[in-house]
Amino acid sequence: MNSLELTLTAIKGIPEKIPFNPFIMHFAASLAGVNYNQEYCQNAEILANAQIKCSEMFGIDHVNVSTDAYREASAWGVEINWEGNTPIAKTHLKIEEFDSIETPDLLESERVNDRVKAVEILHEKVGGQQCIVGWIEAPFAEICCLFGLIDVLLLCRHPDWDKRIAKLIERILPVQKEFASMQIEAGADIIGAGDSAISQIGPMRYERCCLKATQDLFSYIKRKVPVLYHVCGDNSKIDKEGRDMLNLISGTGADIIDLDYQVDLKMAKEKIGKDHCIRGNTNTQILGSLTYTINEVMDEITKTIAAGKPGGQYMYAAGCEWPWEPIEMACRNLGMAKTLTEKIGKY
Repeated sequence: MNSLELTLTAIKGIPEKIPFNPFIMHFAASLAGVNYNQEYCQNAEILANAQIKCSEMFGIDHVNVSTDAYREASAWGVEINWEGNTPIAKTHLKIEEFDSIETPDLLESERVNDRVKAVEILHEKVGGQQCIVGWIEAPFAEICCLFGLIDVLLLCRHPDWDKRIAKLIERILPVQKEFASMQIEAGADIIGAGDSAISQIGPMRYERCCLKATQDLFSYIKRKVPVLYHVCGDNSKIDKEGRDMLNLISGTGADIIDLDYQVDLKMAKEKIGKDHCIRGNTNTQILGSLTYTINEVMDEITKTIAAGKPGGQYMYAAGCEWPWEPIEMACRNLGMAKTLTEKIGKY
């Protein structure tokens, strides 16, 4: 069974072993010795080759084209700041001017097409063997990229806040579907959707202004390929009215749910694990800090595997992106995680 088959098998049931699918971005660039902002994020061939090198060196069962949250946003006109370690927005759009902005032609967007090209290169070089993960932003994350999180949250001051947010999302949804379709046609086996801020809005707001659109987007993508939903932060909260964030996230229809370390994995497996494959959960603070001993790192990885393994439908990963500095420690910990997944991850 190759990496693609192993990963796809884990989505619906019990594979022969736990797929090793840590979320790799900066680490791949560091390993390849290329600048993340200037080379990895702007040159599809460099990205693809770095992903392949990393997956081959550490036995990772997927390659992915995620780099930053601003590919779609740049097509809408958001300017990118390339000066730091990760691309961020230099400017945001103004919500009150959004109706006057033309819907972008994605075929004319340099950053959109660079990501599609990366999928094409990966498909040409490792397609059918490696699982190729394309990437978009989920609806709420995308409007935060376009307008800034603060300005989106300030909409909640208005009595009709949910309608205002839903209106913004309604406009961007066709573009998100098109971007996903472009990557599927290029050879993506799975589409990942990042939602980095939903833990900050809580179950009520998520249910009222985001859930329906996210269901719509995922339903569209799932006509062709599975969806991976990457949600950062503590998304296990239950509000005073009984709205359960994990159950709401489960209700999106995502095939794979990427859970951060703040969520209790054993509880999540019991609550939503029968309906979804779960990925992730190892504490990135432990993986990325020199203050923790090798034994503490091993214990954290082992604990994650033990909680995720029962009943299948689990892929090993950290809670978010694998830490990459210092590179020697990152390599040590990633190699250790691979060894432990192989040793105790067989069914």
